[in-house]
Amino acid sequence: MPDLDTNIRDRLVSVAKGVSGACPLIGPIISEAIGQLIPDQRLDRVISFLKTLEEDFAQVQSRLSRIERNSATPEGLDILEEGMLQAARSVSKDRQKWLAAIVGRSLSSESLRYNESRKLLNLYRELTDPELIWLIYISESQGYASPYHKELADQYPDILNPASRSYGVSQEEADRSALQDGYKNTLLRLGLATLKQNGPTLEISPLGQLLVRYISDGGAESES
Repeated sequence: MPDLDTNIRDRLVSVAKGVSGACPLIGPIISEAIGQLIPDQRLDRVISFLKTLEEDFAQVQSRLSRIERNSATPEGLDILEEGMLQAARSVSKDRQKWLAAIVGRSLSSESLRYNESRKLLNLYRELTDPELIWLIYISESQGYASPYHKELADQYPDILNPASRSYGVSQEEADRSALQDGYKNTLLRLGLATLKQNGPTLEISPLGQLLVRYISDGGAESES
């Protein structure tokens, strides 16, 4: 994608001018609104998202061919459009990376699974970053001193380290406990996790595993 930054910005200016010319009365108002709805900061996020996709696809020519073919379909275009809309609102690098993995796997598959990909994108939009981190955390069985879980806990200590529920804890710790409960309840509500029979511990559901595979594998499956 040569001159990606310039091309997207030029296209945005072109759209704004087209609206202004086609609707002389309200066009200037709408044109100004377009600039407000997609400010430079959000546009930069879309560009960053597309660059991440490009880096992934540049490794294998067959993936480039598939994304070109799938993106030409109404379903593929919808997946790409939803990805860019979410990218404009994605603040963290983790969220950009995981979003690019979902869109990349969807568009580079041999046969586009539109309903599956759209469902996962809809779920992804509903989840906050901490909820996604919890989902990834519970995607592996928690054995004693598990290196997988220790690495994640070290990377995201404020999110994953158990909050104290003891009487008399600070308000900050009580708030952290309430947030952790909220994260887990969201995963349960969306069908991404279930409660183990022997207690309140979460375990990932088949739907949750599917979303995590999209996030972690990117387009790996499409190379088979």
